[in-house]
Amino acid sequence: MSDINITSVSGASVEALRVRVADSVASSYGAMREYAQALCGSLPVEWYLVEHADTSDSAKLVHAEKKALFVELKKANHSNPSTIWARVRKYGQEYIEGAASPASADKVEGEPEGGNTRETRSLGRRFIEELSTLYKAGKRAESLNDKESEALTKIGGALIALGVDLSML
Repeated sequence: MSDINITSVSGASVEALRVRVADSVASSYGAMREYAQALCGSLPVEWYLVEHADTSDSAKLVHAEKKALFVELKKANHSNPSTIWARVRKYGQEYIEGAASPASADKVEGEPEGGNTRETRSLGRRFIEELSTLYKAGKRAESLNDKESEALTKIGGALIALGVDLSML
């Protein structure tokens, strides 16, 4: 198939244009993943779950970013910005939560929870979930000793380093 040498209207061979399409898809895929990862560090935790009807303060940040992306996509004459946003959300969720493990994908409907299947979480997701639980418990505590107070401060710092807005917890 690679020996086909048809010339397109633009003068480039079909083979060269085919390679160009493949390269652009690979570049686009990587760009969307990088963008999603950057959003995980700048938007509220679980931003990828925000739906269009959500009017909370954290959702407003997500909607503003979505709108800014749509402006750029429309400038580039993209025919369906919603598709790109859906992919970015999916990549963001995969980045935080990890891709579905084969065990969870093969789970039979009706199988009891807590069976032999385990959800594979990314390390980032584990850090955020577990540190958030500790941070919330520390904030709810009526009194903390000096060591606990110092630990709570460091847990908060770790969450900030992971891109978590502590006011959203």
